[in-house]
Amino acid sequence: MPRPDSQRPARVGLLHVVGQDDKSINPVDMADFKQGMRDLGYREGVDVEFRECFGNRDLARVRRLADELVAWPADVIVSFLTNANLALMEATRTSRTPVVGWGTDHVVAGTAETNRRPGKNFTGFSYLPFIYGARVRMLRMAVPHARKVGHLYNHTYSPAEPGRKEYAEILNDFGIEMPVYEALRLDDLAPSVAAMKRDGCDAVMVGPHELFNTNGRILGRLFLEHGLPAFGNQLTIPEYGAVGGMGPPHRNGWPAMAGVVDRILKGADPAEIPIDRTMRGPTILNVKAAELLGLHLPAQLIDEADVILDTIRAD
Repeated sequence: MPRPDSQRPARVGLLHVVGQDDKSINPVDMADFKQGMRDLGYREGVDVEFRECFGNRDLARVRRLADELVAWPADVIVSFLTNANLALMEATRTSRTPVVGWGTDHVVAGTAETNRRPGKNFTGFSYLPFIYGARVRMLRMAVPHARKVGHLYNHTYSPAEPGRKEYAEILNDFGIEMPVYEALRLDDLAPSVAAMKRDGCDAVMVGPHELFNTNGRILGRLFLEHGLPAFGNQLTIPEYGAVGGMGPPHRNGWPAMAGVVDRILKGADPAEIPIDRTMRGPTILNVKAAELLGLHLPAQLIDEADVILDTIRAD
């Protein structure tokens, strides 16, 4: 799909669900993405123009920004997180503006027909299906005696149900039960964690949802208070008391998105570009939380971690 006006710089929109300073997940470092574009020969203001938009976790705002980027018009839009992809799927129904999106599961979200051949105006990156198994492996190494793992869940996010099924299937293969505890609002967090303890859960797997992302301080402290080793993808929770997690891709992944944008600007059809599922996020372990919970983390698990925390945040 060639750029419609070769006399102007290519227009690349950048759409984030989170705010510019939101650190509850791995921050998307646009300096790395833009450096990737420079490495490919794009000079900002000459060969390419960027317009970066932040949704501040307001889904109505994300949808409005998606419409604005399409109307700009962007030649390609780079999208971060599943809710941004969903907003762009609606915004591009008639324009078919190419989108390079990072998300959880593009097929489940409806932005791709298959991973090998997306078939629509979307392509991009995902850390599935490998991330669920990697998190379960981390949990089993840290809590080898676990026979019941509570799952903190919120069904209102599209990746939540596929994640629940994947965790349940993997844990079931190891003879581990996974009861589900749904939390739909802030006031549900404390009762859900208390119920896990009451029901005899040995550990917790936290599902994906912004309610959990933005309340890592509350959840981390709740897990410590109830003596529950917790794992998930929210990077704030281990800072406050969860044992660990494996988050979304870190900075090394973003330059790879520049390569896909370049291919599309040169005429490649996103419908024919397979979803890249090799982007691995960093592993984070809080060894202080593990110590307070009486866990003895294997040397191999510690050695594999990308980030080691040895304190519990007190703020």
